[in-house]
Amino acid sequence: MSSKILSVQNRKSSRPKPNNGLGSARRKSDDMHDASDLADIYSSVFRGLPNKHLIVVVTALCGFGLMAVFSASAPMALHQYHDATQYLRKQTIACLLGFVVMFVVSKYDYRKLKKFGWPLSIVAVIMLALTMVPGLSTTSHGSSRWLNFGPFQFQPSELAKISSILLLSAGLSRHFWWHRQVLFRIAITIGMAAIVVKQPDLGSAMSILSGLIALLYISGTNSMLMFGALGGGALLIWHKIQNTPYQMKRIMSWIDPYQFPQQDGWNIIQAQLAIGSGGWTGLGFGQSLQKLHYLPVQHADFIFAVVAEELGLLGCLILIGLFVAFGYYGFKIASDATSLFGRLLAIGITSSLCVQAVINIMVATAIIPVTGITLPFISYGGSSIVITLAMVGILLSISRDYDPNKKEPTPAQAAEFSN
Repeated sequence: MSSKILSVQNRKSSRPKPNNGLGSARRKSDDMHDASDLADIYSSVFRGLPNKHLIVVVTALCGFGLMAVFSASAPMALHQYHDATQYLRKQTIACLLGFVVMFVVSKYDYRKLKKFGWPLSIVAVIMLALTMVPGLSTTSHGSSRWLNFGPFQFQPSELAKISSILLLSAGLSRHFWWHRQVLFRIAITIGMAAIVVKQPDLGSAMSILSGLIALLYISGTNSMLMFGALGGGALLIWHKIQNTPYQMKRIMSWIDPYQFPQQDGWNIIQAQLAIGSGGWTGLGFGQSLQKLHYLPVQHADFIFAVVAEELGLLGCLILIGLFVAFGYYGFKIASDATSLFGRLLAIGITSSLCVQAVINIMVATAIIPVTGITLPFISYGGSSIVITLAMVGILLSISRDYDPNKKEPTPAQAAEFSN
């Protein structure tokens, strides 16, 4: 896989560099880009089947998630709606819709998604900005992350994740990272993350930025410059935390949750009690005690703690193993992709979802301070599961791009593809 990923940098390093503003080098570079795109078309008329292993892993994760959502949400649903299956039914409908979207997207040639990068990003920025307008967004647990569309709610940060990856992959597949078009796309992505931080939703912002960092790193961006920028960003975030009392209090409660046992330390303490009481094999499915109005947001942000309490260390290892398998097949798809755009797109999607899972688990186990972020495929959330499965659909579309026995398409096939 490493040699395949390095070929991203090798292929881009073969492009002509700017020559003191002269137009000839730029025209030559554009000609090479056009030739490369034409070669991609002739080598990638759909032939193969999608990656079956990834489908199995994603189906297992979604099945695991439905079980976890039912168990974690049943007491709250029974109390609020007098129906223990209320959240399960909503999540099941969203999951089925997500699988339909995944199937449709997997049939669509991912190269044609390049043209959706800018439109989706513009829509995402507008929707994110609307969450900051009082009265238009829904506020829950002190965070304004959702927009209401009649009886439905949508979380724009989910759209920002996939739109930013599309936008960056399209730019980096044609230009070096220092090109003004790529720099503008980077600025748009950072702007999305900044709005998400203001909601506030630091976890989703970290997920968005993880895709940016992965794509810049794999595209050959200067490591010293990139890590220097990360260090500077971390200092700015720490300065903001120090000057924001509630955020500083959250840091202090993470260091010593028993200093604020009834306030910010409550979440950490209850999660630790849930995970610690699970032992090796857990208390049994549906037998969690901490979900009985002790553990907050137990069906979303802290669902991993419920899994640990009911299924124990064994269940947690199975769940983590499924995420490891997802990461393996996602990066393998990136390694096998025959186009630079597909390789970058697969890396960005896989990195974003894996980092999101790692952050959620680290929050639940108190390795990092509490920040609201869902566990992909597992946590309750309609917009989250639909967008996540759409991202899997893109991975499956890219996986169909690999066929060692491929043949050159006929002129009619190439014409149909280009249309």
